[in-house]
Amino acid sequence: MTRRTLIALSALVAVVGVAFVLVVGNAILSAPEEAPRVSAFADGRYEEVEPFRYCPVQEPLCDYEGTTASLPVREGYPLQLSLPGAISENPWGFASVYADDASGTVVEADEYYAPGSRNTLTVPAVNDDGLTLIGVEIRLPSGVIDVDTDQEEIVSHAIWSIATTPETDS
Repeated sequence: MTRRTLIALSALVAVVGVAFVLVVGNAILSAPEEAPRVSAFADGRYEEVEPFRYCPVQEPLCDYEGTTASLPVREGYPLQLSLPGAISENPWGFASVYADDASGTVVEADEYYAPGSRNTLTVPAVNDDGLTLIGVEIRLPSGVIDVDTDQEEIVSHAIWSIATTPETDS
């Protein structure tokens, strides 16, 4: 090969290398931020729960269509939840819903936690009143102001939802 051919080939390799780095860098920078997941465990089953709703704090009412996870539970085997820092290092809320099919009774209990106060929860499959757990939600709150009424309201900009279907003993 001539010297001129080697120089041209080296230049081509350098241009391709720079183009490759730019394309990969742009793909990394423009990749959507992955939403945090909640780890849920019940009666030997484990699931990584993706958000039901996940909006930026500055746009808490965005259009986001997620799904409710489903995890069977049964008496004596609580639902155990582990929250990543992206949730637990912020103010967050937790709702548990219990029901009695026979009477039609449904009870929701809401709890709120300060940033960094806890990152795990254990939720009984049957509460002290004998009601069966039918679902839970982990919520990240945001404040919004209705521009028409100037009323402040708290909404959840992020929600992780788990339906807990009763499972009978095998």
